Amino acid sequence: MSRQLEVLRKARLYARTLPHLRPWQVAGRIVARVRQHAGWSHLPAPPAKLRPFRPAQVPYPQHDPWNTREALLEGQFTFLNRTKELGYLPDWTATHLPLLWRFNLHYFHYLHLLAQSEQEELCRAWVQHNPAGQGVGWHPYPTSLRILNWCRSGLRAADLLDSLYKQAAYLYRNLETYIYGNHLLENARALVLAGSHFAGQGEASLWLEKGLALYRQETKEQIFPDGGHFERSPMYHALMLEGYLDVLNVLPSEHPDRSWIEATARDMTDVLVSLVHPNGHYALFNDATQEIALPSAMLASYSSNILGYVPNSQSKLPDMGYFIHHDDDVYLIIDSGAVGPDYLMAHAHADIFSFELSLAGLLFVVDSGVYEYAAGPMRSYVRSTAAHNTVSVDGQDQVECWDSFRVARRAAPHDVSFVQTEDESRFGGNFSGYARLLGDDIVHRRTIHINTRKRTIFVQDDIAGCGWHRIESRLHFHPEVEVEEEGGSIQLRRCAATCTLDVGTLNLRWEQGWYCPRFGVRSRNRVAVIGGEMHLPARLMYTLCY
Repeated sequence: MSRQLEVLRKARLYARTLPHLRPWQVAGRIVARVRQHAGWSHLPAPPAKLRPFRPAQVPYPQHDPWNTREALLEGQFTFLNRTKELGYLPDWTATHLPLLWRFNLHYFHYLHLLAQSEQEELCRAWVQHNPAGQGVGWHPYPTSLRILNWCRSGLRAADLLDSLYKQAAYLYRNLETYIYGNHLLENARALVLAGSHFAGQGEASLWLEKGLALYRQETKEQIFPDGGHFERSPMYHALMLEGYLDVLNVLPSEHPDRSWIEATARDMTDVLVSLVHPNGHYALFNDATQEIALPSAMLASYSSNILGYVPNSQSKLPDMGYFIHHDDDVYLIIDSGAVGPDYLMAHAHADIFSFELSLAGLLFVVDSGVYEYAAGPMRSYVRSTAAHNTVSVDGQDQVECWDSFRVARRAAPHDVSFVQTEDESRFGGNFSGYARLLGDDIVHRRTIHINTRKRTIFVQDDIAGCGWHRIESRLHFHPEVEVEEEGGSIQLRRCAATCTLDVGTLNLRWEQGWYCPRFGVRSRNRVAVIGGEMHLPARLMYTLCY
């Protein structure tokens, strides 16, 4: 009987998820599988005597947070903070490891760590053991990133240039048009770089034009007017910005697409610096972690080298859905947008009206981040409302996140406002999604008031509706925050950052949470849970005095 109930539950989730998808997201996957098995045999032969043409204007940034040359040569490969002995030269199949780890093996982000002869040896081993179109390494996404890294490395051996040409030809015929989002922009970046790398040879001009056509098409779709990426993840925003900068790095100054790409990259750089805490860490909303994207300072420097532009931090990103208060003592960023594009919720979390807070330059109130993408208890936890600094009702999530990347029933906030004066910021917004999930006309209104003169952060949650419900507001503290309770006073301290938490007469209990700032890394942290069973309408309030 339990198996039948699980099947019924899954069927209902699919029924609530599929109507939001575009038809090609379903049909395209079927077509892609056929192409993957059949299309590779029709690849064009590389032109004779291929030569690389390297028009990059400034050095490319290189980033691998996990590996060293010495470890690689000993056969130790580390991705997502998990080290495995694959031998040298490695076992490219690594079938016993998670798919995302195997993808990272085939990205070749670590190639720059090796000497030229070692690079050539490793790339030849890859070519020998990964026939065209076969294995996870030929999935369009790792193919895109491998093309990027092989182009950047300056490989000049004839056999490796032939392979690079074939990889670009394969990608050109197997674009992830059915996935959309950041995957399609990564495909486009790889085509632009490969098309520039082999300029004037074979079909390279087709790759270049296709890549730029995808950028023209997808920029209108994926980049908001405020400059934010539409999947609303600070990490993926940074990854996409790097792609736009790479395109500019290879386009001639007179190219007709250059001016609008530069304008887009400037806006995206403004957003980048707005989504970063004083310590340089990305805000962890919507599947963001540290380490995957370039460190924010490195990416901002790359942008400056390409654009000659000094970015301007923004306090309002209304399209992306983030509002920021930033002064000498406080950095507070509020998530108040839709959880994601309606047809692409892969990286969405149930985190409406959550926030992160740094005091005196130190992370203090944190998002739970991401531990892994594989479906399981940790994936479910980090996407849940209880893993964020917002209000849950009856233990329900604000939206129905399920499996690794799916969302069934969803709702967006409304009537959102953010007003700033010289010494204060005021945020307000409404969320009516609980009414659809639970009934009783439940509406959550959150107000956040930061007063720099009084040095207070005041949070008020009004829950309209009727009936008895469990209303809980959570605060997740950084693992290094120390909590001391004396009488009715709650003192919070992290090194030089101190504040008090005042919940008035409301019930307060503590629970353990997980803080996952990097893939595969988690630390226990303390979570304040304010509220409990109450009759609606109800109000929760707390104040942080710093």
